[in-house]
Parts: sequence; C-alpha cells; structure tokens
Amino acid sequence: MTEKNTALVSALVASVLNLPNDAVGANASMENTPQWDSLAQLNICLALQEKTGVVLDMEAIASSTSVIALATLIPD
Repeated sequence: MTEKNTALVSALVASVLNLPNDAVGANASMENTPQWDSLAQLNICLALQEKTGVVLDMEAIASSTSVIALATLIPD
C-alpha cells in the first residue's frame, strides 16, 4: 500500500459520501464515519473497481471497510 493509493481511496470515499476531501483521512472507516453505511460501502467498492480496474469479490467488499483496507487492495 502506498500513500498514493491511500490518497486515491480517501478522495473516492469523500466523493461517494459527498464529504469534503479533508473530512476523510487514512483512518476513516465504517466504524467512525456515520455516512459510511452498507449501501455506501457497495457504492465505494463499485467506484473503486471503476477507477482502478481492481475486481473485488464479495468477501473483499464485506471485509474492506476502511480507507486503509481498501487501499491495500490496489496493486502498487
């Protein structure tokens, strides 16, 4: 995982959740971001797939519920 991937995911999550970019840091997750619910998780994962070409299976979608976890799914 690189800082570039973390920044990309942070910006993507902010966009999907309609939040300012600076409101979603590397430590953002479903646990500490009220707008990040299960439907938002699906939308975030779809946007990530579209942006990066990474294909996520249901297990990855269900378990990658933070910026850091999602960033690790993107190859460097």
